[in-house]
Amino acid sequence: MIRNRYFFIFLLIVLLLIKYNYNDYLKKPVLNITLGIKTEYINFIESIQNFVQKHIDQEKNIQKLQNEVAKLKKAAILSSAFASRLRSILQDKSPMYNPELNITRAVSYVDLANYNRVWLDFKILNKNKIYGLVYQGYSAGIVTEKNNRALGLLQGDEKCIFSVYIGKTKVPGVIFGDKDDMIVQYIPGWMKIKKDDEVYTSGLDNIFFEGIKVGKVTEIIKEESYISAIVKPYAKVKVPGYFHIITKP
Repeated sequence: MIRNRYFFIFLLIVLLLIKYNYNDYLKKPVLNITLGIKTEYINFIESIQNFVQKHIDQEKNIQKLQNEVAKLKKAAILSSAFASRLRSILQDKSPMYNPELNITRAVSYVDLANYNRVWLDFKILNKNKIYGLVYQGYSAGIVTEKNNRALGLLQGDEKCIFSVYIGKTKVPGVIFGDKDDMIVQYIPGWMKIKKDDEVYTSGLDNIFFEGIKVGKVTEIIKEESYISAIVKPYAKVKVPGYFHIITKP
């Protein structure tokens, strides 16, 4: 009985000590742990918010840069047209000149077995007209109408035909698609051309304006009345993307 009384007294003393002496000691580590968890949680949430905001800002910057690049590409293409026409103006006082370009994208291949024909997201304005197609500042092919849709014939297609000049002396010719290369035909036999001469659009066909680069001469073939030239195109359109269509040369 006395032993039980001593145990009760001891237990009471321990509880009093815990209440008045050790309560603060126990609270402090618990509060520190809780505060640490809250701090880490807040830091984690802020890091997620910063990451999301950074991603959104990057998306906006990318879109802005893409728009700027599209504008610069268009300006670069038009600059070659204005440069050629400016020379003509200085020489013979040509009339007012105002070419027009429209950006478009390839929707799909016409045939998976032929990578040189693509459907374009473009409304044909004149079914009887052939439009010039430009990719990254270089000639890329022509656009015609088929089944009320815009059909892009890339430069490897044999039906892709337009007029060109060769070299600084502007030797005239007509260029045809020929798979990976192109071939310029109907070059007058007395005119001089050489390997590595640059080929560019002449604008005489009302498809392109003058001055868009096509490629370089890699081989010269002499025939009876004419000279032909094999041309390596500059444009490399492996996966169709965005193009510019010349709506007004």
